[in-house]
Amino acid sequence: RNNEKRKEKSRDAARCRRSRETEIFQDLASLLPMSQEEVDHLDKASVMRLSIAYLRARNMLELYDFPHLNEKIKIKQDDDVSMEAVSADGLDHVDSKLNLKALGLEPEMVPLQALDGFLLVLSVDGDVTYVSENVSDYLGIAQIDIMGQPIWEYSHQCDHDELREALNGRHHSPSELVNGVANSECRPLENRDFFLRLKCTLTSRGRSVNIRSASYKVLHVTGHIACKDKEGQRQLVSIARPLPHPANIEVPLGSSTFLSKHTLGMKFSYVDDKMLSLLGYEPSDLLGKSLYECHHASDADHLMGTFKHVISKGQSETCRYRFLAKTGGYAWVVTQATVIYDKQKPHSIVCVNYVIR
Repeated sequence: RNNEKRKEKSRDAARCRRSRETEIFQDLASLLPMSQEEVDHLDKASVMRLSIAYLRARNMLELYDFPHLNEKIKIKQDDDVSMEAVSADGLDHVDSKLNLKALGLEPEMVPLQALDGFLLVLSVDGDVTYVSENVSDYLGIAQIDIMGQPIWEYSHQCDHDELREALNGRHHSPSELVNGVANSECRPLENRDFFLRLKCTLTSRGRSVNIRSASYKVLHVTGHIACKDKEGQRQLVSIARPLPHPANIEVPLGSSTFLSKHTLGMKFSYVDDKMLSLLGYEPSDLLGKSLYECHHASDADHLMGTFKHVISKGQSETCRYRFLAKTGGYAWVVTQATVIYDKQKPHSIVCVNYVIR
């Protein structure tokens, strides 16, 4: 009898703990800045993961100074003329929101649509502190599935070393290397620019596949390190922008854009007719010639590094570089390069070249 009573008490206590635990998780889930429909599908582990991620995102905002958020609301006095201007500005802001809605645009979504990519914030350990909700448009992976997760689970294994360097280290000058500089040195707004392959569940036909069958998409990640000396907090705040595949580029191309095709050694095998009006070359002038013969000597190292990335990652994009015109002088050009495969083997490289006027 005593044993049965003890067992009954133990079961009641366990039931009470589970009930209390469920209530706590429900309360925690209700505080997440998400729709109720999304919250209803979360398990306890996801609630904890997302709660921690949003707390880290809030802490990240402390790395920046937003003076306008700290201003107190002013009460208009009878003799205060300046407040009228403030009120007018406020009305203009409201009017601009109404105008956007009249065009069928949500004011909160306009910045994301203007990015041509998605916002990605990573901690020094590689955890996804924050990712904007439009990540699903580019990778097919929902925001709630990737937030708080280690980026290593979604990135290509061969890119991990480069990503660690972007998160922890920085490029030092020769004098700094000789004198010795700690990688953890805090330098706010320290720029980052690299290419990263992330899993993508979207197919070329727009369908979605299981994450286990996902392919990799090359993303151009540009941003900066945000940090504070005292707390030692450090975050990579960046925009991840996919590079368009030549097969998906809208035709006709712009008047300052031309196509070229190259061997794997970057020799021209096809040249767009627009090269004549842009840089003065007939196609026969460049066929069989190496791209490396057509740029400024100071851009050689950058271009070599970029086209090595093309071979290893499948896609890459140059910074501005100087392309030699036939009549002399140089034009600034940006090139997006993509490897074309034949029977799963790299066959050639197609470049979309933008002449910057």
